[in-house]
Amino acid sequence: MDDIDIGAQPRCPSDGIVMRDVVGGWLCPECRHVEQAQDVEMPPAFDGPDIHNR
Repeated sequence: MDDIDIGAQPRCPSDGIVMRDVVGGWLCPECRHVEQAQDVEMPPAFDGPDIHNR
């Protein structure tokens, strides 16, 4: 998955079509390729100051 905004739909690695949500992952409506949520590398967690701590 490319560097995309959190919450953006991933694109199919085979044909570039925006994938649709399915239980546990995403499905390409064109070629039926499935990406499981556990197979996707998540961006690192933010490790910075809390907005409430100034």
